[in-house]
Amino acid sequence: MVGAGIGLAGIGAGPAQAAPSGPVDPGVPFSSVVYGTGCTYSLVSPVNASGLVSFYEQRRGYPPILIGRAQAYQLVATVWWTPRRIGDRILYAEQNGVRGPSIVARVHQGYGSGGVCFAL
Repeated sequence: MVGAGIGLAGIGAGPAQAAPSGPVDPGVPFSSVVYGTGCTYSLVSPVNASGLVSFYEQRRGYPPILIGRAQAYQLVATVWWTPRRIGDRILYAEQNGVRGPSIVARVHQGYGSGGVCFAL
């Protein structure tokens, strides 16, 4: 009887848990070095399954701030990010309670308007 119970336990097992499969990509900033406050960037996260993906920004030593949520489409989720404060920001995505790899984005003062924005 024990062997039958063990065999049945594996039948209900589904695919691996939905999770980000790589780090968030904030794209290349206009200045190619830093991101600018007030400028808008698309954050893209690869995932291994469809479903809701949450994106977060965090400053070292502080709790994370939700940037936004998006449904994954063709194993990619995308939201828009507008940095509000100067300094290094840790960016990451989370799906199904699983946090993906993080990256550090350096944010400086942003300058510009009308879709053209840069940081020095």
